[in-house]
Amino acid sequence: MTFEERLTIAHQTLADKGIKECNYNPWIFKLLRKIGCTLKPPYYAGWLVNFLCAGLNLAPIYGLTMWIFVWYPEGRDPVSALYSTALSAVIFDLLTLIRLWLALRQLGLTTWEQLECQPISEGAAGEG
Repeated sequence: MTFEERLTIAHQTLADKGIKECNYNPWIFKLLRKIGCTLKPPYYAGWLVNFLCAGLNLAPIYGLTMWIFVWYPEGRDPVSALYSTALSAVIFDLLTLIRLWLALRQLGLTTWEQLECQPISEGAAGEG
């Protein structure tokens, strides 16, 4: 089974469980897939992938916003601002990992390797 087929099954499974598309297929994952990375959805990806992608999601936006509106007007040192941004991203990343872990337990999702054994629901089979 190809990665794309398994990805389609994973997305359909997550949608059937009631998860919003922005949660099971975030923009950073879409972007990285378009440039050639084979990333599993966050609910099936490993902790390191989720940790890094969550940080890439938050750190630039948070750091730039805080620098423009708070830290630069205060005269804060840029190294200190980078440290604060990194610390905030790590805390956010850990909370994201905990949220994903709890969702995995509540939803009872299978592993990525077991997805090929699951049939696609009739609604998805009729669409494509």
